[in-house]
Amino acid sequence: MNFAPRVFASQFIPGEQLEAMAREEIEAELDRQGESRRRELNMQRRLPPINLPNGVINIKLHIPNINYFGNTPVKAEIAIDGKPYRDVNFLMVLKVFDSVVVASHNLRIEVPVTEADFRIEEIAIDGRTEYLQDIQTVVGLVPHRVVKTGEPVLLDYFQQPIAVKSNQPVKIIVRYKGLEVAASGITMTRGRLGEVIRVKNESSKKVLSAKVIDSNTVEVTY
Repeated sequence: MNFAPRVFASQFIPGEQLEAMAREEIEAELDRQGESRRRELNMQRRLPPINLPNGVINIKLHIPNINYFGNTPVKAEIAIDGKPYRDVNFLMVLKVFDSVVVASHNLRIEVPVTEADFRIEEIAIDGRTEYLQDIQTVVGLVPHRVVKTGEPVLLDYFQQPIAVKSNQPVKIIVRYKGLEVAASGITMTRGRLGEVIRVKNESSKKVLSAKVIDSNTVEVTY
């Protein structure tokens, strides 16, 4: 992002003035992008004042991109009487806050979660859109990694619980061109809801690929 140059009357430019310019431009760009969440924007390190030679001073800001929860590079291009004089590079630190689902305590792998395992908390986010805002989205699922207390949760951290175990009797539903037939079978592997596993038809001894429907049922579709 390049912004229109500004003209300065004084040859003494406080570092705070460059910071204020960058803050104004970044805030305006965030508003244009529709970013309405609470945010904090500060300079990573204070700039010393800049003394410039006589002449008409133009300062143009160049901000290649705005980084959430990180450093946003800013380049101030300074020209004297229309000629490039020097560049000043500095970093702005943006933090955007949002209310998202976080873990109320450490969540263990493969242990089904309930509503009590979570709370809504305002945190500094990093720009990702995968943060959850509805606890019900993950209720009943199981973590496939440890989720620590206070950690914001993503749907990718969870999966369906194991519904059937290996060598478990199940009902096999076979669907073919609108017809439905049921048979008894034995699972050959464990499986989660929605997963496709191998099952053996007890009557024909044929091994089939079937989708897990619930803890007692698998489905074969042709």
